[in-house]
Amino acid sequence: MMKKLDEFLKKIHEPKSQIPEYVSIIVKPGKKVSDIKIKKETANILKVIAHEENKTGWFLHSVHIPLKNLGLTFDSKDKEILEFLSEPSRIKNKLTRDYVEKILRKYISILPEKKKHFFKTERFRKKKEFKTGAQLKGF
Repeated sequence: MMKKLDEFLKKIHEPKSQIPEYVSIIVKPGKKVSDIKIKKETANILKVIAHEENKTGWFLHSVHIPLKNLGLTFDSKDKEILEFLSEPSRIKNKLTRDYVEKILRKYISILPEKKKHFFKTERFRKKKEFKTGAQLKGF
């Protein structure tokens, strides 16, 4: 099933294709993805939901935002794109701005990835803070 995901990513990141160029924000990569579903959100934002082999349930794999929604072109550098993703108030498209703000609220921050136009979230879920040592009752 990874073939299907790879084909999808290749289509949306190919500068010569008929599909507009996208910025990919990987939320949770998953180890053994067995199936994916692609859902279209507002403002042509695509959301990829995946299912792992030996686990139950679906999880959010990635979000793909068109570059034109950010007011950028395919030639834009990752550093420029990251500035818009880190500060959603700079995005002129209201629907896209709201969506990016929602991602930042839920997943803390967006970090650069090694590939062009790929980013990742800081963490998938907030981790519990474990306290060590002797603790007073009620704390």
